[in-house]
Amino acid sequence: MSNKEVTDDEALKALLSSAAARDEERKVESNSNQKKRWGDRNDDRQQQGRGNRWGDNNNSNKRSRYDDRHGRDGNQQRGRGNNSSNSNENSDYYGPASDQGRRDGDASRDRHNDSEDKSSGKEDKDSENPPPMHKPNFGLSGALAKDEGGGGNVYKGVVLKFREPPEARAPNTQWRFYLFKGKDLVDTLHISKQSAYLMGRNTEIADIPMAHPSLSSQHAVLQYRALPTKDGSRLSCQPYIMDLESTNGTFLNGVRIDSARYYQLKKGDVLKFGASTREYVLMTENTTLVK
Repeated sequence: MSNKEVTDDEALKALLSSAAARDEERKVESNSNQKKRWGDRNDDRQQQGRGNRWGDNNNSNKRSRYDDRHGRDGNQQRGRGNNSSNSNENSDYYGPASDQGRRDGDASRDRHNDSEDKSSGKEDKDSENPPPMHKPNFGLSGALAKDEGGGGNVYKGVVLKFREPPEARAPNTQWRFYLFKGKDLVDTLHISKQSAYLMGRNTEIADIPMAHPSLSSQHAVLQYRALPTKDGSRLSCQPYIMDLESTNGTFLNGVRIDSARYYQLKKGDVLKFGASTREYVLMTENTTLVK
């Protein structure tokens, strides 16, 4: 191998060429790292569901909004140390949308993001503060007492099967029930002090209690009603009987009557209830019984 002298100019040129080559390699490596870093960031956003939500153009608009917030120009940030060709590539990356279009898109997405933040904050607050649990209250509500005192159809805590009509009146005539068992007079019932008399097996609420097992707890009701006479000149208060949908029925003069319907009674009518053999004969005060 021959020894060749190297002049100072040649050594300086070789040193400058080597430095320029290393500088060019560093630029290429920096550009590749920067592109890789932006690509990884876009991949992360796509994995989180952000890129697919808005599309490619919206991703570029998000990056432009980030640049606007930090007072930087998008092309200057990406084109740091690059030539004019890199600037053209960056402009192509942002797409053909105008600046006004990008600003409108940014404002729309800001409003959407704010609404999402508010809704998510409200959901978090609701999950942190669940509604209080109320324990069941089994105390007395007072509804029965209120209904009983307010003229309802509840008496002594029991729901009655009937409600007195508006024309209900206490009679002036002294009506009576003469109670017979066979040919024997068992009892005399005075039935003129009130407008209605409940008849049945429930001794707590019945005005005329009856003990026969074939009778219902609320079997029938004797109701006085003040209705106009045929000529309409005055009101006449007369007794009526109504069966309260009893199991074994109510009989007027030997004929079973329909339930939930008023039947007018006249002096001398005979009532029987269920399978009981007792007869209730309707009379007035001045009636004389013939034995």
